[in-house]
Amino acid sequence: MNIRKPLARLGFVTAGVTLAVTAWAAPAQAHPWAAWIGYGQPNDSHGVVCFQDLFNDLWWKTGYHPIAEDRVFGPDTDGAIRAFQQWKGLRPDGIVGPATGSALLDETRDNWQGCDYYIPSY
Repeated sequence: MNIRKPLARLGFVTAGVTLAVTAWAAPAQAHPWAAWIGYGQPNDSHGVVCFQDLFNDLWWKTGYHPIAEDRVFGPDTDGAIRAFQQWKGLRPDGIVGPATGSALLDETRDNWQGCDYYIPSY
């Protein structure tokens, strides 16, 4: 019996399990192409609706009102971004960049539903 093949298979299985567990346990990271959200930014509709959805999970903490989840960046979404930034002690510039995105993902950790793919973060 050749022991090399079973050991090689065991090595591949072990590596695969390790990779899967590490990826599952790691904090969310934005993809390099996650567009910033705000006036003068690309405002990808997926990113905008993700912000709107995640913001609506915690609007009551910010002193702002719930906003429409319509995939459109406008004055109401801008106001929600600024209210969230103010609440988190960030500079309220109305732009969801890595600092705001990371804070938003941290606050809504249990309800991302794939939004970590579209929200810029560290």
